[in-house]
Amino acid sequence: MNRLKGQITSIQSSQHLSLVNVGIGDDSLHLLLLEKPIETVGSEVDLVFKESEVILSKEPIKSTANIFSGRINKIEEGEILTYVTLLYCDKEIAALVPTATLASLTFKPGDAIYWIINPSEISLQRGHHGS
Repeated sequence: MNRLKGQITSIQSSQHLSLVNVGIGDDSLHLLLLEKPIETVGSEVDLVFKESEVILSKEPIKSTANIFSGRINKIEEGEILTYVTLLYCDKEIAALVPTATLASLTFKPGDAIYWIINPSEISLQRGHHGS
């Protein structure tokens, strides 16, 4: 599971849906919640999302999803799936990519790439935080 820390910069809610913007470094990440969050603007939050939901690209794409730049750190190739770790804001982001797809993209460690995550695939982590 990928985890990022950030600060809520805005919340837009309508009935049981909320669009939450979270600042991470110089970037703004958007997440869509099926609830009105108990957190408020200015709150520090932990975001989580699955490795299987991260999409990788060599070029930026036009999308309503979150698109950020990173650098490939490590590639662990498997028969069916390949585990890719990249560096983003001094944190590691992991992606699980079909091996056949990754081979066609010719990624290698050190390459600058874009990673994409849909707003509906990100959750606020709540509860026990190890403190």
